[in-house]
Amino acid sequence: MRTRRIVAIVVVIAAVPLVILGLIDPLEGGLALLGAIVLVFVAWLLSRVPVPRLAWIAAAATVLVGAVTIAIAIAVFSPGSPPTTGTVAAPGGGLLVPLNWVWRVGVLVTLAGAVLYIVRLFQSLRRVPE
Repeated sequence: MRTRRIVAIVVVIAAVPLVILGLIDPLEGGLALLGAIVLVFVAWLLSRVPVPRLAWIAAAATVLVGAVTIAIAIAVFSPGSPPTTGTVAAPGGGLLVPLNWVWRVGVLVTLAGAVLYIVRLFQSLRRVPE
């Protein structure tokens, strides 16, 4: 069991750079954040140490905000729409900048949850008998 928890710690530490890459924006960073979520899920399967609420609720909310942001961007800037010079000029495009900042805050909270999960994994490592 100790070996599984050590591997889980390594997997979560490998997920942290993916969460940091999530700061880019919802499109490219969304893929990185989804990859980090998969890695944390694998770590949970290995260790069975509960993922902190801060991590999984923030990750789920951030993915939802990213999906809404991408949906608005696709609706506003679809190929059939009239040409615009910027995001603010397009109807609904003014929402994209604030949603990108909400995305970044969500990613930072998810990063804090991942660090908290690493701490929990180290604490559980001390409690497990060899």
